[in-house]
Amino acid sequence: MVCAALLVSETGLAQDFEVPVLSGRARITVLTCSPGPDLYSVFGHSAIRVEDEYRGQRIDEVYNYGTFEFDEDFYYKFVKGHLDYKLSRTDFGTFQQEYLYTGRGIMEQELRLDSTDRQRLYELLIENYKPENRVYRYDYFYDNCSSRIGEVIRKSAQGDIKFTYVSRESYTFREAIDNYLQHMPWSDLGIDIALGMPCDRIMDSGQDMFLPDSLLMELNFATYKQGGLVSRPVEVIPQEYFPKATSKGTPIQVFLLVLLIQVLWQRFAPKQPMVTLFDRLLLFVTGVTGVLLAFLWFGTDHQAAAWNLNLLWANPLNLFIAFLPSGAMAGWAYRYFRFFLIALVILLAGWVFFPQDLHEALLPLVAGMVWLSLRVIRIGWLRREMKQGDVGN
Repeated sequence: MVCAALLVSETGLAQDFEVPVLSGRARITVLTCSPGPDLYSVFGHSAIRVEDEYRGQRIDEVYNYGTFEFDEDFYYKFVKGHLDYKLSRTDFGTFQQEYLYTGRGIMEQELRLDSTDRQRLYELLIENYKPENRVYRYDYFYDNCSSRIGEVIRKSAQGDIKFTYVSRESYTFREAIDNYLQHMPWSDLGIDIALGMPCDRIMDSGQDMFLPDSLLMELNFATYKQGGLVSRPVEVIPQEYFPKATSKGTPIQVFLLVLLIQVLWQRFAPKQPMVTLFDRLLLFVTGVTGVLLAFLWFGTDHQAAAWNLNLLWANPLNLFIAFLPSGAMAGWAYRYFRFFLIALVILLAGWVFFPQDLHEALLPLVAGMVWLSLRVIRIGWLRREMKQGDVGN
């Protein structure tokens, strides 16, 4: 999940929606928080801070579009693409506690808006915070805590803001998030498998703002009227936590080991059936994966999970074959594996040419499926030849 934060307390702030008139000393800043140890926080976080004095009381509020309630239905809602996030409001002291506790840093950029646009931005935040407006349908690429901040800033300035940052290289959505998952190889693999071809489209200008670090960079180079939009980033809390790899075995190492065991088992074990217990386990795992990928494509609102070429190796029918009785293997399954082999060969031949970036760790797994298919086809062909020979005699 890109850019998320647990639901924070909103106590201590007035719950009415009177909009204070900001003074000339008011500051509105964008907060960029460094990545955390959990998957939901590994991409960092963004929020807006408002500081001023009103009627003798100090205002130091943080508006956070990335809060969610972690309830028993959380994972179901996320998988279905029905996860609702909301805009929360809290005081800065409460907001920073989580980051102090976990060692995550906070950078701050002050918006150089004039008094009119600064007031308009504050009014938009207050309007968005109303109960009927604060909840929105989360999308990890197109509508999250960072992209909403870029949008509300743009709306407040009535077209005076220009985002001028140009990266030296063009990036896809997949490449952008891969940079944050290098220390989490299994999470990287799982996300790569789940996301389809839409994630391999080159991002248009400004679309990278779904990532907090990219939002910071975009704001840093943005222009407003005759000058820059923001001040130079200032470190509010130093970053003490730095992501590091914790996994002892990488996916490619594990899949190479699985391939080795598969080959040795089928090569040196005594006489075995057409499909061994090890084969059935492999078919079961890839079949379950295929069912999940098909569900993400056709049964959810996740646009990024559509047109997934991983279904060429993770065929949902593998789940059916895994439980097929041995007596049926020589007939129906034999024909199935011939078509399955063709799909696998096409996949391997077009691995680097397909419009979807397939994870390299899957190569040993796909090779194992090719080995399995060739073995079943060979045994099935030999049995058919023997049967025809017996009939001829």
